[in-house]
Order: sequence, then structure tokens, then C-alpha cells
Amino acid sequence: MSGDGGNKGGGGNNNTYQTSREIGLTTQNIKDQKARDKAIKEAKEQAFQDQRAYNVRRATGKGPPSVQIATNILTTPLQKGAQYTGNFFTTKVLTSTKAKKNIGYTKEEFDKLSVEKQNEVYSEYMSKRMSGETDAYGNQVPSGGDRGGQKQTKTQAQIEAENIAIQKAAQAEADQAAAEQADAYKKKRLSITSSRSLFARPGGRGFFD
Repeated sequence: MSGDGGNKGGGGNNNTYQTSREIGLTTQNIKDQKARDKAIKEAKEQAFQDQRAYNVRRATGKGPPSVQIATNILTTPLQKGAQYTGNFFTTKVLTSTKAKKNIGYTKEEFDKLSVEKQNEVYSEYMSKRMSGETDAYGNQVPSGGDRGGQKQTKTQAQIEAENIAIQKAAQAEADQAAAEQADAYKKKRLSITSSRSLFARPGGRGFFD
């Protein structure tokens, strides 16, 4: 995966991603340690996403010219989809409560890995997910059921669609919780206002002349 040296991809402008060594070289002159750590973290995050796009370009850049022309049309949306899945992995999977158990790393631990090791961990996650061995969060999928013990394999497109569905469901749940909280707060405020008006109104309960 890191054998390309992080310099070129499968074609003329297929620049890939910075390697850990290159990131170290480009940030070595930053004197403030906190600023340097921040720059390294951001560069590694960008490199991780750039690798997702590069993998797509490398895959679609193969084959005879006629095939390349057809696949190049899909390159941009495929790159975006691959990066979306990569982002889902870093922002959702690695921040889940079972990340350490399922992936082997927490988000904090993953961030400290080299770019090359991050790509290795992600590749293993995707391999297991596409084979049907694990679900979106890396949980083991029980065998058996109607498929007679066979696990259901998934394509990259199916995984991306699944990620989007999970994100939408989570957002809908969060929106519902926020709406319920706002409604409860509104009812509480109305109750307090109503109680105060009873005490303040002549003849009302608790009114003192």
C-alpha cells in the first residue's frame, strides 16, 4: 500500500497522499510542539482521505483505453463515495464504544498511528465488512439464517449506501430527541409561568394582600 512512496498514482495527475515520512519533513520546522502536533494530525487526516481517492483512481485507471474512458466518467462520484466511507470509519466507527474491541484501536490511538498503518487497519476493516464477516461498526455478523451459514458479501456501493442510511437514521433519532427535549422544556416553562400567575393574581391561590 505504501510501496508507491506516496508520490504518484496510476496516471499522469494521480498524485496520491503524503507518507508519514513526508509529513514529518514538512512539519519539522514548526517550533511550537502543540502547533506541530496539530499540523501532523491534520496532515495525516488529509492523507488518509487522499488515499481513499487514490485507490479509486488506481482501480479505474486500468484496462484498455475504451474501458478507461467509461470508468473515468465514474471516477469523481466513486472517489467521493470512498472518502465518505473513510470519514464514516474515522468519525463513527472509531468513536463507538466497541471500537477498541472491534477494530483494535480507539480514535485517539488510531490518530497516533503512521499513515501507512492507518491504511492497513482500514483495509482490514473494509475487507471484513465487504465479505460480510462484520457489520458497519465492526461487530461480528452471526452465521446461519436463511443463507445456510453463508455470509452476505457487499460491494463498495452497497456499503456507501448503508453508511448513508445509518447516518440518516442517527440524525433522525438525534432530531427527535432534541424535539422532545425542547417540548419538555416548553411545558416546564408554561407550568412555572402558570403557577406564578396564580400567586400573583388577586383571589388566586396563595395570593397575599
